[in-house]
Amino acid sequence: MKKYIFTILVALLVNISNSQVFIPLDLDTHEFIDEVNYSLFLNKKLVFNAVSDSKNVTTIDNKINYDSISFSRIDYKTFGTSRTKLDTIIFLEKKIIYLDEAVVVAKNKSLTLGEVNRFVKKQSKAIDTEIYFGIVFTNEFKNEIAINKIVFFTEKVFYKTLYKINFYEVDKTLPIKGKQYANFGNLFYATDTLSLYKNNSKKVEVDINSNLLLSPNKDVFVAIELLNYFDDDNTIIKPVYEKLTKIKFQLSDKTDFYSKLIDFFTKKESDKLINVNLMINYDFANNYFKKPHKSILVAPAILLYVKEL
Repeated sequence: MKKYIFTILVALLVNISNSQVFIPLDLDTHEFIDEVNYSLFLNKKLVFNAVSDSKNVTTIDNKINYDSISFSRIDYKTFGTSRTKLDTIIFLEKKIIYLDEAVVVAKNKSLTLGEVNRFVKKQSKAIDTEIYFGIVFTNEFKNEIAINKIVFFTEKVFYKTLYKINFYEVDKTLPIKGKQYANFGNLFYATDTLSLYKNNSKKVEVDINSNLLLSPNKDVFVAIELLNYFDDDNTIIKPVYEKLTKIKFQLSDKTDFYSKLIDFFTKKESDKLINVNLMINYDFANNYFKKPHKSILVAPAILLYVKEL
């Protein structure tokens, strides 16, 4: 019996090894793309076409004789290559970005602080009762500004979530060997208790009904604080990680995202908030002598709507 099982396993491994497999990824975010159409050609004639596996790598039947392949999806640029150059990972370039795939700002003439970029699903972070990540916004205008509204984006909300948004005074240390820390101090403004409801809209807008002013070149640290989760019976609960309320992250060209990190060896959380993207840029420049791929540099998808005074 054992010999029979071993023979089957060997046969399967041989079969897979003789087949070609691929997995389509987004060129910018390096995230998996499902339902990609692929077509196989022999002497420029179509011999087979199908849709890629939505959950795993796609295996091309080794019985199919072909010399080239093309990949297409309505929102991505078509990509083709020869069979001999077919790699396991296929990077496709985004052609159409849908509204729910990126940060969207109002079309009026409101001024904003923050970035407008594509979301990176795999980077979303859950809010917590402890402040462990946030963004340092800087007044880059010549005059004092009033903060009128904050906008952020969430993944699917599974349970009613009570939270508040905090604005802290902050001091940034000077960058030393890729390390820069944010020490947030006095809480100079906090919203009232706010609620996110089950299946809530992914875009959340909160008006700031206060005289919240920021001087030129002045920094403010903004973080979202969890208060409690409630089930359908309005009972306080602690959801499993997969059903926590998470803030969407986006690709980032800035170095204003600060977070506590987990030590790889000790598994302990750091005491300080570190400038994550600055650290990544420094490490890549000094260790690999190149820039990191854009999918590595991310930040919470949070915007401030402001008015210049």
